Amino acid sequence: MERIVVVGAGHMGSVIAGGLVDGVPRAEVVVVEPSAERRPALDGRVEVTATYEPGPDDLLVLAIPPQAFDSFADGLPPGACARATVVSVMAGVRLETLASALGTDRVLRAMPNLASRVGQSMTVLCPGDQVPAGGVDRAKGALSVIGEVLAVQDESLLDAATAVAGSGPALVAYLAQSFADFSRAAGFAPADALLLTSQVLRGTADVLSEPGATPESLYRQASTPNGTTAAGIATLREHRVGESVRAALEATTERARELAG
Repeated sequence: MERIVVVGAGHMGSVIAGGLVDGVPRAEVVVVEPSAERRPALDGRVEVTATYEPGPDDLLVLAIPPQAFDSFADGLPPGACARATVVSVMAGVRLETLASALGTDRVLRAMPNLASRVGQSMTVLCPGDQVPAGGVDRAKGALSVIGEVLAVQDESLLDAATAVAGSGPALVAYLAQSFADFSRAAGFAPADALLLTSQVLRGTADVLSEPGATPESLYRQASTPNGTTAAGIATLREHRVGESVRAALEATTERARELAG
């Protein structure tokens, strides 16, 4: 039986552990959580321990805060991760740092997002050069329980992934607030305004998932000459909304690089 160990029972660790229990029923799922306050939340669903007890060929998912990584690595017995495949969802901790601290070259970095809690994460995964294809497949299989997984070979892309996938839901929500505010000001009840906004976002995402669809093809298809949508698109261009969004993504990417050192 495959053994998957999730270190950290915070938001992301709990979501991943819960998804594994439901989505990979044949796996043995163990959660390592030093905090006695957090452990009871998962009791009854998975095995929860205070410390990591290495097992042969573990898939080890590190879902702890980056600032807790050094303490975790220092507390491991010598060679504890030598046979493990390690997947880190810690923002900003580079593959080289992971490999050096854990004593294994079988390390991967992953960037999930907050949509993981509804099984709709867009997770970007980057394996180290020494990770075999089977290790990448194991990591993708485990992370697929929280949504889509995209594997890339260039670690520098994870900074942009932090902007688009990691921070993306918050940036989209910020824009969605304007839709909801407008709807309420027009007379819709708050709950109805949120329904209008969320369904528009959901439907748009589904249409963009159709074969051959692109954002440009969608808004051009919806924009008849001199029509209502065309007026809206023209106003967005006049106010340089596209440039503002790209600037926000560039700022987020640059901050990700700074945090990673």
